Amino acid sequence: MLSINKINSLQIFQVLQFGSAILIGVLLVKSGLPTSLVSVYEALLFIASLFCFFWVVGGQTALIQLFAKLDEATQKRAIFNVFLLFLLAGILTGSVLFFLQKPVSQGLTKFADLPLLDLLAFFLAINSPTFLLHIIYFLLGKYREVVLFGVVSFTLQLILVVGPIFFHLTLRESMYGMLAWAFFKFLWSLVVVLKYAELRIDPVFFKKYLPLAWPLLLFAAVSKGTEYVSGLAVSLLFEDEKSFAIFRYGARELPLAVLMVGALGMALTPELVENQALGLERIKSQTRRLSHLLYPVSMASMLAAPFLFPVFFNEDFKDSARIFNIFNLLLASRILLPQTVTMAEGKNMVLTLAATAELLVLVALSYWWGQLFGLEGVAWAAVAAFMVDRVILLWYNWQVLGVPASNYVDWKTWTTYNLILVAAFWVSLQF
Repeated sequence: MLSINKINSLQIFQVLQFGSAILIGVLLVKSGLPTSLVSVYEALLFIASLFCFFWVVGGQTALIQLFAKLDEATQKRAIFNVFLLFLLAGILTGSVLFFLQKPVSQGLTKFADLPLLDLLAFFLAINSPTFLLHIIYFLLGKYREVVLFGVVSFTLQLILVVGPIFFHLTLRESMYGMLAWAFFKFLWSLVVVLKYAELRIDPVFFKKYLPLAWPLLLFAAVSKGTEYVSGLAVSLLFEDEKSFAIFRYGARELPLAVLMVGALGMALTPELVENQALGLERIKSQTRRLSHLLYPVSMASMLAAPFLFPVFFNEDFKDSARIFNIFNLLLASRILLPQTVTMAEGKNMVLTLAATAELLVLVALSYWWGQLFGLEGVAWAAVAAFMVDRVILLWYNWQVLGVPASNYVDWKTWTTYNLILVAAFWVSLQF
């Protein structure tokens, strides 16, 4: 029986989250929903993430950094104060989207008038504070509850979003399902906050929390550039509305790679803070262990993608397979965790500066390579830009913090696996 612990609870949760998103996409296509409406659904998700991802991730990470340093009474107040902050931010974000529907539609997508933005605005207001629930469970050491919440939540999302389409209803009814799902999670979050938090505003906590959060908000805003800038580049460079859906369905790394490595970095940050030497060794051993799983799976998915994409989706999405395989090469930089070392040292602004360099490279290369090589050029730009971020942080940790990469990277394993990964990618091009 699988033992749920600090690290794998977050990994399982994030895999469930990503898997649900993938399965919803597959089922929407298989339901017979026209590709143009699938593009509408993907555009709505893109805008929702664009509007709230940066402050959600920044707020979550700052709470994880600070929580262990607080006494028990302050921890209880911290849960309530951050929940309240997320609630207010969600209402503000939803209000901005509601009143700027046409500029958002015309400025961020190729749709002259993207439908359902009004419902999306209400969804953001209700759903935003629920992003804290699994983090609260994690910080309280309730790792089984993290997984339980993930299973219940994402199963319900799947039913409420896809169900209406299979009953021959419209995308609007699917959005009503999204709203019902968000409301369910909000009630669950409210129960947890009332149970574990002290309902009292704490200005002293905010003085500690906000200085940590602001650089992380900026970091999250620009570090997500691989998804957002690439998506915007596709919208601006390609007139065909189907191109956006084709790119979005391909522009997904292997869920295990993104989510398990990300969860590992999040879980090991407190250990690095408490004991750097032990934490560094844990990063090296855990990433080596993950490599033995992630690289073979990535190679297999590369070889299978040209055959499976037309089957799981339809012939319109055949070109998505090559985009997917290019994004799989991101594993070479994803498996490195210099950002965890930098974050544990509290150098949050350095993370932001490195991510800004990544974003600038991404913007330039997406426009340049997108014009030269089409959708594949935009994907290659994402791979190159992400490696720039990792190289900067590896250099900073070595030269400024005095932590050489060999302390937390098994270079022999990394080099061997990446040579084989590139070979698998070349083979996939032959199909």
